[in-house]
Amino acid sequence: MSLTSRGIFLDAVSLFRAERELLIALAGMFFVVPMLGAVLLVSGLQLPATQDAEKLREAIMAFYDANLLTILAISLVMDFGSFAIFNLFLRGDGRTLGQVLLLALKRFGAFFVLNTIAGLLFSFGLSLFVIPGLYMLVRTWLAGPAFAADPAIGILGAFREGWRRSAGVTGFALLGLASMIFFLALGLVLIAGGILGTIAGLIGGVQAIAPVSWLVSALIGGAAWAALALIRVAAYRLGGAPRQGI
Repeated sequence: MSLTSRGIFLDAVSLFRAERELLIALAGMFFVVPMLGAVLLVSGLQLPATQDAEKLREAIMAFYDANLLTILAISLVMDFGSFAIFNLFLRGDGRTLGQVLLLALKRFGAFFVLNTIAGLLFSFGLSLFVIPGLYMLVRTWLAGPAFAADPAIGILGAFREGWRRSAGVTGFALLGLASMIFFLALGLVLIAGGILGTIAGLIGGVQAIAPVSWLVSALIGGAAWAALALIRVAAYRLGGAPRQGI
């Protein structure tokens, strides 16, 4: 880890230690629960028994179209959870958790627009090549915390501030930390799946193990998503944001 990534990581750890009870509650409500819904939804996906890439793509797109509203609802809940965490640490100002959630709700419309624009920029970058997509992701990733910290700057101002704070080594540090969290979570899911699969084979009860596997995946995914939100807050704070909180 570079000095910058180490600083971001250590600050994220301090954030967790300071407000772990609130963070666990927020992560459970806005990350684990919707992720469990996503896992249950995907468990119903029936792929055709074929190696034809085009037919597989068509099956996935048909599944996506049939469940579009549910997928959007899950995404909105998780986006709100991230925004609530940003507000908790960057605009807490002594407010209670309920007040922070209300504050996040009032500003969520603008945050949703900001997130949509960032997603479009990421998709455009990916359409060119993987590297431009990752570059756009990293350079717009701090726009959300910037907007939460100072809503008066507006959406464009948040993008400018996020772009400034993610310049240089900070951007590479963010990408490295995000990748580490992603692959760690994926590895844990695969390990847990292998262990549960072995248990299912021994007891001959795949159906009994499946719900446990879904829950474990949701817990790991929710923890990873909360960690990513903390990393974004820490990176923003490290860049010179006022250190505020409840």
